[in-house]
Amino acid sequence: MSITVLLSAHSFCQTTDNVSAKSQFVIDKLVDSSIIGMSIELNEYFILMDSIDSKTSKNSGYRIQVFSSSGPNAKKDALQSQSDFLKIYRDYPSYTKWNYPNWVVRLGDYRTHLEAMEFHNEITSLFPASFIVKDEINVQ
Repeated sequence: MSITVLLSAHSFCQTTDNVSAKSQFVIDKLVDSSIIGMSIELNEYFILMDSIDSKTSKNSGYRIQVFSSSGPNAKKDALQSQSDFLKIYRDYPSYTKWNYPNWVVRLGDYRTHLEAMEFHNEITSLFPASFIVKDEINVQ
């Protein structure tokens, strides 16, 4: 494993001490926290960090939403819904997240709508109000 740090400085621009201090601070934090697989570009106007992870990447795909609620107990109810699902499908990917203004529980990482529909048909009896949504998915 290695850390890749790309520093970009434009020779036609003047770099201020404040920007240099911010850049050095970011580099020190990366080294101190041992972040692996990060690519960083620094210049005097902004800092751009792009995570590069060879194991998973985000792609557009589909998930099955089995729960959505807002209110004071919504987070607890979402976690309970996810727990109920995981009791039956122990190793299946499930995600609880805050999707303003609701807590939602979504299942799976499907590249096509057809793949999502196959599992949706299997769980419809457990989650009759579930439906397929377009979402960012984790791809192995």
